[in-house]
Amino acid sequence: VDTDLPLFSVVVPTFNREDHIGRCLGSITSQSFRDHEVVVVDNASTDETVEVALNFAGRLDIKVLVNDSNRERSYSRNRGAEHARGRFIVFLDSDDELRPDSLEIAAAFIDAEPDRRFFFQRLTIVDESGATVYEPVIREGHSICRTLVEGNPLACSGVFVERSLFLEHRFDETPELVGSEDWHCWIRIAAEHEPAVCPGGGALLLEHSSRTVSSDSWQQAEKRFACLTADLLANPVTCGYLGPYPGLFHGTQAHYVAVKAAMQSAFRPSVVRFVRAIRHRPSLLFTRRTAHLCRLWVRGAVHGASNTGEVATN
Repeated sequence: VDTDLPLFSVVVPTFNREDHIGRCLGSITSQSFRDHEVVVVDNASTDETVEVALNFAGRLDIKVLVNDSNRERSYSRNRGAEHARGRFIVFLDSDDELRPDSLEIAAAFIDAEPDRRFFFQRLTIVDESGATVYEPVIREGHSICRTLVEGNPLACSGVFVERSLFLEHRFDETPELVGSEDWHCWIRIAAEHEPAVCPGGGALLLEHSSRTVSSDSWQQAEKRFACLTADLLANPVTCGYLGPYPGLFHGTQAHYVAVKAAMQSAFRPSVVRFVRAIRHRPSLLFTRRTAHLCRLWVRGAVHGASNTGEVATN
């Protein structure tokens, strides 16, 4: 092992995030563990994102790469990993942050489990005021495989992958996968190298309206899930990994699309997808997401009745 190389390379893809990337990079300067570098990959921003990143040159071991044209995040993340020097890649979106002890805890975890090549820390979703919106829970007794099938608690921040392992798999740059490329990648890696949960540390994921997954349509979400599922099931390794939980996998996706459709006032498609989800995975009836979905339906019904009344009155 070359002791001159950092243990961690934090890869930060970005596009037009001048209002967020300063906080993101600031969270890296605040790390209690210093053996790291930062690779920012700018996706041809049209604002001051690059300038903000370059201002951290005196505080971080940082390199800023600029794509010659606007491409998808998968390309930027892959390019960042190619230019990284660290033993482990740590992905961090430019509107997210690492907790101050994240890298120190990860380094201790690597010392304790030197053969571990893929692990992750907890993810906390926060709003723009910093208040916790949601923290995905990995239930005791569940395998990591089942956890990944039930959703993607890893997202793309606070995930640690040995660089050589990541470069064997990479993010798939297929346009139809945008929004689920991280889930797709983690399942492919996990099928060959079981990940572990590293207790402590973690990343803060900022929930805001301009996030790609937040702004896409329910039809786009359904298409990308179809692409993801077809690819994973066509691969004997990932198909075998997902084999024990086919209903959970299909149910999780249909449930997500049902909620997104309801949020976009497509109530009939929402109900159809919800019924499909419950057929695959009946336990979804008793989840927070279903409760949220029911509230959306009620709100839509009330709004529809109100509009009907207005028309009748006029």
